[in-house]
Amino acid sequence: QSNKEHQQTIDQLTQSNNQLTQSNNHLTQSNKEHQQTIDQLTQSNNDLTQSNNNQQTIDQLTQSNNDLTQFNKDQQQTINQLTQSNNNLTQSNSNLTQINKDQQQTINQLTQSNKELTQSNNDLTQSNKD
Repeated sequence: QSNKEHQQTIDQLTQSNNQLTQSNNHLTQSNKEHQQTIDQLTQSNNDLTQSNNNQQTIDQLTQSNNDLTQFNKDQQQTINQLTQSNNNLTQSNSNLTQINKDQQQTINQLTQSNKELTQSNNDLTQSNKD
């Protein structure tokens, strides 16, 4: 009787062990699947982080480009202003050159007139002596 009971107990424990082994195998498989899911999500997170970093870089480069564009516009405005100033100075120089020519002509005329008056004065002095 005891041997029979022992055999039943062994059978029951063997069956229980088999069920637990099967359950353990299922849990091991489930754990593997969960680990794969974790790995996939980790990779996805890494990809999204890289994408986010790329977007930040793009945003920074866009801002830098906008800053350089504004700087270029400011530089062009300065060039335009300096060009206008140069044109104004060129015109002023031309005007002063013409004024200088006119004044030189006046000097020449006055010099000629002075010579003539000097000659006339000399003539009158000579005539007065006579």
